[in-house]
Amino acid sequence: MNHGTVNTAKGMPPGKSKAIRSRSLPSSRPYTIAVFFSVLHYFGLIATVTAFVLFFMEPSQLASKVIIFGIGFSAVSWLIAFFKRRAAHCPLCKGTPLVNSGALAHSKATRIVPFNYGVSATLSIIATQRFCCMYCGSDFDLLKTPSHLRAQTDEDYEE
Repeated sequence: MNHGTVNTAKGMPPGKSKAIRSRSLPSSRPYTIAVFFSVLHYFGLIATVTAFVLFFMEPSQLASKVIIFGIGFSAVSWLIAFFKRRAAHCPLCKGTPLVNSGALAHSKATRIVPFNYGVSATLSIIATQRFCCMYCGSDFDLLKTPSHLRAQTDEDYEE
């Protein structure tokens, strides 16, 4: 008896592929803007932490000014990034996948372990230009052309 093969003779279909096609977004602009300001915020945090380390290694007036500027820049960039991430909505469920609202996440939603789902989606967009909505579990690709625009380009090629 062979336990590793699927018996298609008895009418059992083979298993479906686990790969799921990503959806396109009607407009990736809100996500691009939100991720841009989030990256600025992350750079501000890195600069501030670096200035703290340099200040504790060798205290100087310049390092203290960089720390103060870094804290102010991080606060302002966080505020802008928060509102821009809040403005990016999922086209299917109308949720805000880049900001956690405290709602229960979908079972297919993924996250990077020390971070929440919103930060994980933001980091995923930075690294791969794709994200998974934490509320409906749909995968989206920012680089994929929307279907209504693909139909127009196909007609242009036929002429």
